[in-house]
This record gives sequence, C-alpha cells and structure tokens, in this order.
Amino acid sequence: MAFFCISAFFCGCTAKNVTVLQQDNARLHDVPQRNKYAPQKSEQSPLLVQTWESLGTTAPHIFLPYESLPPAHAFPWAATVSHHLLAGSQIDALFKEIAERRTVRTFFIISPSHWNLSTKTWSLADCTWSVGCNRVICTETTALKTIAQTLGVSYDARVFPAEHGINTLIPYVARYFPEARVVAIAVQGEPPVNQLDAQKLTNALAPYFSEQLRKENFLLISTDFSHLADLPTTAKKDAVSRMFFDAPSSAAWIYAICDNRQGMYVLAHLLTSESKCNVLFHTNSYELSGEGSDNVTSYYFALFDS
Repeated sequence: MAFFCISAFFCGCTAKNVTVLQQDNARLHDVPQRNKYAPQKSEQSPLLVQTWESLGTTAPHIFLPYESLPPAHAFPWAATVSHHLLAGSQIDALFKEIAERRTVRTFFIISPSHWNLSTKTWSLADCTWSVGCNRVICTETTALKTIAQTLGVSYDARVFPAEHGINTLIPYVARYFPEARVVAIAVQGEPPVNQLDAQKLTNALAPYFSEQLRKENFLLISTDFSHLADLPTTAKKDAVSRMFFDAPSSAAWIYAICDNRQGMYVLAHLLTSESKCNVLFHTNSYELSGEGSDNVTSYYFALFDS
C-alpha cells in the first residue's frame, strides 16, 4: 500500500496527532514525473509521501541575525538542522547558504525515529516525496540498497509517512536542489547510544564521504537539542552542546545533548583534522514563538566544511 501522511510539523517532538491515509498502489500512476536522476524502473513501486508543503501548510517567517557564516569560498559537506517547522526560516537560510556555495547530487539525511514506529535498528525505504505543484524528490535507490545491505536490514517503510525528521526538510531540498536525490535513514537517536551500531552506520556511510565524493554528496543531521526544560536548564544543556560546535572532533560528539546522538556520532567520526564549523543560528522554541518557557526545545544550525 502507498501511504499518505498529514503530520503536525511545528513542534513535532510533542505533537502526536498523525493521520495516515492509505490508498491503492494504482494511485502511484498519478505521481508527477520523477527527476532526471531517478531510475526509470524499480522492482517495486516507491512509497509516496506527502510533505507539509504539498499539503498546503505555510512555514512561519521569523527573522534572526546570523551568528556566523563560512567564508564565501568554503565548501560545506555536512550540517546540523532542526526538523521543527517553527524554525522554517532558519532551515531555509541554511539550505540557501549551502546552495550559494555548491551543488548537491545526493543528500544523506539521518533523522531520529519518532513515534516508536521503527522495527529495525536503522529504518530505510525507497520513498518519493511530494512537495506540491507536480514536483517530487526521489530516493537514490542504488546507495539506499547498498547501505541497507551493509547494515543488514530490510526496508522499514511504515516509518517515513509520519517522520517529520525527514519530511520537514524535503521541501527545502526541492526549493534549492530540485534535481537532488535523497537517502533517508531513521535511527534510534536518544541516549543511551549503542556505539557499535553508531560505528556500523558510520562505516556504511563513509564510502560516500571520501574527499572526492563530498563534492557530490551532503550529510544532513536532522536534530533538535535540549528538550522539555525551562530556559535556565536549556541554557545549561546548550552550553554543553556548544563544546562540540566550538571544537568538533570524533571525541566531542558525546557533548551533543540532542535527539539524534547516533547521527552526531556519525558526523563527528566523518570529520577530518581540517574540518571547520560555523554555527549559523543557535535558538530555541521560546525565542521563536514566545510561548512555552517551561517546555523549550533548542536548535543549532551549523555548517561543516573541510
């Protein structure tokens, strides 16, 4: 069955109202033409997933000044980015900065798996994401299949219609990189992190982030940081997370207090000694909305180049 999902994206870590509509596979014949990088044939039809933009939702526009930016000549190959649409302006700004510096053939997105839908250690599936106006973003199926085989997992399709950790970001991929493909991986990201699993995922992704292939591929760590705390506690936790961004390294991932610790482990272990980090924005849900001072989620938007 193909699944179509309407999700609450504004603060997805607490919104639990998810409506999933099931429709027959025949409806996939109505999918707009896939982009030029997509395979023309597949052993089975891809999963069609609706995004907030295809459903007519509008992202808020909340201006914040940049904290810092990479130099114009920088070539970013990885980023941390929120998956809450409340921070839509900052998500848009991050993608815009990437697009001004490079092209991307394939985005590898590591997201925490929400709602306890995953049945695998790593959830992957061949998806086609609708972003409205007859536009879609497709999976890079060859890389997806290879990574699934390396990890020893079959596809776990039921995760993705409801996974705002992926679906929040796809319209921005389409806006700035309309011909790009995606490899989406949902992980059990909260502590405690099984470091053997995290290293296995790192090993599976490392071939795609060699010095040469970083010119084609981009690693997106979809993550929000401190959760469910008041403002003083959030500030203390974020000060610890800042230690990673100030001096990113394979040993510093442990400082990242977030909902995607396995993703941060992968990012940290793909860094090189030449890697540099620029935090574009550090903000939180209270600063952006003026509400929920005792239930704050914080966000770090950062670009990594080498």
